[in-house]
Amino acid sequence: MQPHTWTLTETMRALQRKDISSVELTEHYLRRLTRHNASLNAFLSLSDTILEQAKAVDARRTRGEEHRPLAGAPIAVKDLLDTAHLYTTYGGKHYVNHLPRATATAVSRLEQAGAIVLGKTNLHEYAYGTTTENPHFGNARNPWNTSKIAGGSSGGSSVALAAGLSVAALGTDTGGSIRIPAALCGHVGFKPTHGLVSTYGVFPLAPSLDHVGPMTRSVADARLMMALLAGPDPNDANTLHRPVRTFERGRTPTPVRLGVPTGFFFERCHPSVLQVMHAALQKLRDNGVLFEEVDIPMMSDVPEMQRRTIASEAAAVHASLLAAHPEVYGEDVRRRLEAGADVTGAQYIEAQRLRRDFVQSLTTVFDRVQAVVTPTVGLPATDIGQWKAHVKSLEVNVRAHLTRLTNPWNLSGLPAITLPCGTTIDGLPVGLQLVGWRNTDARLLDIAESIEDVLGKSTLAPAYR
Repeated sequence: MQPHTWTLTETMRALQRKDISSVELTEHYLRRLTRHNASLNAFLSLSDTILEQAKAVDARRTRGEEHRPLAGAPIAVKDLLDTAHLYTTYGGKHYVNHLPRATATAVSRLEQAGAIVLGKTNLHEYAYGTTTENPHFGNARNPWNTSKIAGGSSGGSSVALAAGLSVAALGTDTGGSIRIPAALCGHVGFKPTHGLVSTYGVFPLAPSLDHVGPMTRSVADARLMMALLAGPDPNDANTLHRPVRTFERGRTPTPVRLGVPTGFFFERCHPSVLQVMHAALQKLRDNGVLFEEVDIPMMSDVPEMQRRTIASEAAAVHASLLAAHPEVYGEDVRRRLEAGADVTGAQYIEAQRLRRDFVQSLTTVFDRVQAVVTPTVGLPATDIGQWKAHVKSLEVNVRAHLTRLTNPWNLSGLPAITLPCGTTIDGLPVGLQLVGWRNTDARLLDIAESIEDVLGKSTLAPAYR
């Protein structure tokens, strides 16, 4: 097997056993980046100290001094997270020459664990979009079919994983921005409970909805990263001030009982997505997983409450910049920000009241099941530049439809993970989403890994294997 096909867990095992050196591994990824990044546009910038860092890791390992859990692992970081040693654009032209003074806590924690940041990945401008079609830095292209979108806003990180250009990645998720590209590019993406991972040093989109999480090739990899990422941060008042439970694999509840929502989450899904999804559920059923129909309350209100929250908070974040330099924004993001200013204070307050009611109503669901299962995205990856799609007899807005099944779990702050569960007849990945109760992240990962054992791990896009 080539090193770029290894999971993070396998990579660390090979490094620790000295089956490969950090320099050899890093050079392997650099060769792949040289060969493929121009056509995929996954990375916006690369670190110029990668090999020096790799040499230092090897020297410490030779002396028996290197015991850090990610020592020598080459990772990608979404260009929404500050890095003091790398330019950070946030996907916007306003910050094209921006070098932050400090590094985001999430990045710093991985670097302290020995990870080597290869570079910064492409994203939808200011993370305010679902396709990673960026008017300033170009489109991220889906490795499964380069005429298709990668999803967003963490699209560059997903492309890097699906094409074997990095072994793991960091993303952010405000309405689905980790899970959407992970589903469309065919790998694992985990959005933890809100506040479990610090957002310090992350350019905000909507602070009450923003999450940071791992993007990986296996659930075990996500677990490894979460053990390093989770925990209170004195620089972020929104982090949870509670002990973090171990993320080592525990005993999965037997039998696993999953809730299958009636209505909303299986409506307006493309037939090809439903075909793959139902086949995956049947395979799980054949392997002893129990399913129970559940009603997710208030779903007639949730989309509008999410829209008001993200629109209002994003408009507040960008108010000064939008007033001073509106012409520098891409058209789609500028229009969203201008529309956000139309959300009144009364509308925002009502949204937060209903948001609290929504979270409270979910307790009845999670009293009955260990997790809820849904499709992650109701469409397979669409063409770059495509604005409308047909789902059965309905015409839908692609960008809005991509977040339809993910954004309720940002509004609630509950942990959610997407796993690849198969491909359509056209060879495009489909994601299965699992949602757990708040602060049960470790148990959700246990359940996800047991499901991954049945459905199989992520694979690279065929052309990049």
